[in-house]
Amino acid sequence: MARLTAEVPRETLGRPTPCDDFDVRDLLGHLIGTAHRGLATARRLPTRGIPHVVTEIPDAELASTYTHLTAQIHVAWSSLEADDDLVAPWGPCTAVEAARGFTVETITHGWDLAVATGQPAEAPNGIAERCLAFAAEAIPDRLRGVMYDQPVVGAVNSSPTEQLANLLGHRRNRR
Repeated sequence: MARLTAEVPRETLGRPTPCDDFDVRDLLGHLIGTAHRGLATARRLPTRGIPHVVTEIPDAELASTYTHLTAQIHVAWSSLEADDDLVAPWGPCTAVEAARGFTVETITHGWDLAVATGQPAEAPNGIAERCLAFAAEAIPDRLRGVMYDQPVVGAVNSSPTEQLANLLGHRRNRR
């Protein structure tokens, strides 16, 4: 994700994305907000006051802000055990369940960002395939229509990353 954010051409910031709620700039702000929530969750801090979309960061600092947060996230999550109890933005869960939820969201929004900016859209190292194995469990039905759309039905011949995005209701050429 850090590489994707670093490669976003400035002229694409106003483009729509496969996520109806966001243009590219807003999506970057949402990814930063999600990173802040992931960091707070790992540190066992409340996430309620963290904005859904961070808007106060200048365009030229969006990628570096995200990259800086990923380094902090790595340290914070590395100190946790899989069965540690945490409170994620969607409720109480184990550390592994929280990590899975944040990973599914991040990989999906990475696909959104790549599609909108013309970058390679397949997540590296088989991560999308691994996410597909647990994604349906990671997204509770109670969050459909609230945080996530209904799955895209009938998408065929798509890559694992696009399948993951489809599971969260994201599709190409939505607008």
